[in-house]
Amino acid sequence: MAERSWVNELRPGSDVDEVFVVRSRDLRQRRGGGNYLAAMVGDRTGEVAGLAWENVDRLAKVCEPGKVVRIAGQVQKYQGRLQVVIRKAEPVSPDDVIDADFIRASSVDPAVLWAKLQEFITEIAEPNLKQLLFRVFSDPEVEQAFRLAPAAKTMHHAFRAGLLEHTVSAAGAGRLLARHYLINEDLVVAGVLLHDLGKIWELETKATIEYSDDGRLLGHIAIEVLYVDRRIGELNDFPAELRRHLLHILLSHHGEYAFGSPRRPKSPEAMLVHMVDNLDSRLAGMFEAIAGEGDSDEAWSSYSRMLERNVYRRRP
Repeated sequence: MAERSWVNELRPGSDVDEVFVVRSRDLRQRRGGGNYLAAMVGDRTGEVAGLAWENVDRLAKVCEPGKVVRIAGQVQKYQGRLQVVIRKAEPVSPDDVIDADFIRASSVDPAVLWAKLQEFITEIAEPNLKQLLFRVFSDPEVEQAFRLAPAAKTMHHAFRAGLLEHTVSAAGAGRLLARHYLINEDLVVAGVLLHDLGKIWELETKATIEYSDDGRLLGHIAIEVLYVDRRIGELNDFPAELRRHLLHILLSHHGEYAFGSPRRPKSPEAMLVHMVDNLDSRLAGMFEAIAGEGDSDEAWSSYSRMLERNVYRRRP
């Protein structure tokens, strides 16, 4: 079997005939009249713009977002960015799609990340929180999903095991800062470990990352609060005040109503969980922008939708 042509291996002037997933599709008007197709296609190594000037209607119908298609065309460079001028596009049978070819994976072994998550649980001193976390993360369904789930559809850690990478990273930061500010370290770590748990049911990962029906209707915050509260109810004599604090952390970790948070943080632990979640996700966004497409000597990244800015790529 011939090796595939990955996006990060495309070079200007070369022809390409390869299978890619369509990330987005747009019909735009040409200056002289008529439409052209502007799409983003990709694989697990990155994304590249795909443009079609002829047979636009047919190619747009084939290049449906979320679908895997075989694209033939030529690689060009325009204003410092690669693009593929599409000549042909054909649908690919789902039976022939290898999902792992189209979604990036964490650069860290999920087994290493999972072991670190278990270490955080083991180090918790508060017995009720420790019992709750063991019960949640020893569930085979939760473990299997958590090891693979992304943390988002398009923003930060939007790759396989991205949720696990983000959770472990934020838990480490949360533990250090809880010690610095002399607040309840166990509650902060437990809150971080559970703050995005609902994403294992909110997002579905195949060749693309999409929202599930529960994700669209309920969202990960509601899903995880319902799940965690049900697990708390299975434990004997879980303290009511501890339950109240933990559920408030989950309900407020987005920080502001404008960001979909049902509550704003109203305890030091909740504020810290919100802040480390935001810190870890935004730094991840910066690192991704720095490592993104473009020549390695370019000073500025392409525009980051997550950060709403370009990022200076040169490191001191």
